[in-house]
Amino acid sequence: MSKNVVGESGSDTLLPNARIENLVIRELPDEVLVYDLKTNKAHCLNPSATLTWKHCDGKTSVADMASILTAELKTQVDEDTVWLALKQIGNARLLDQPVVTPMGRPGLSRREVIRKLGLGAAIAAPLVMSIVAPTAASAATCHGTGFACSPNGNNTATCCSSCCAGGSCQPLHTVASGASCSQDCQCASTKCTGNHCS
Repeated sequence: MSKNVVGESGSDTLLPNARIENLVIRELPDEVLVYDLKTNKAHCLNPSATLTWKHCDGKTSVADMASILTAELKTQVDEDTVWLALKQIGNARLLDQPVVTPMGRPGLSRREVIRKLGLGAAIAAPLVMSIVAPTAASAATCHGTGFACSPNGNNTATCCSSCCAGGSCQPLHTVASGASCSQDCQCASTKCTGNHCS
């Protein structure tokens, strides 16, 4: 069964629809952060991409989006810029259906759009940055100073940039020569011999 792809017919009457299910959305002053619960990916949308995505309501055409972006960004935005934004948003899987640039309309890169708009209007060039977010299990694999830990030789899988000593994560290499120790990572000299830093 093939996916429906909008925009292939060459008409500029595409009415894209934003995906809203399984997303966590956080609006910040200059960007919008979107976390996709299905793919564990985080996406950062700049103002131009955000405005485009917000107007993907299944009712607003690409031409109308260009007019809206021109008014809201206070700089001339053409349909090629909107198509670039839709392509990026679609690649991030933030639309209900994939979007393909209509035949006869060049698929511009962000660099080409900036060149076309001029450096002063670079804010109008859409940008969607995506990263794979760590799962809860991998994000919680280590702790800082003071957290309980379990030693694993001279290092530990539970302490981040610290040493597991006495059942808790301790700063690295802070114990002076001659003082008692249980692991090399405690000693300033980096050597714990016979329970004393040497």
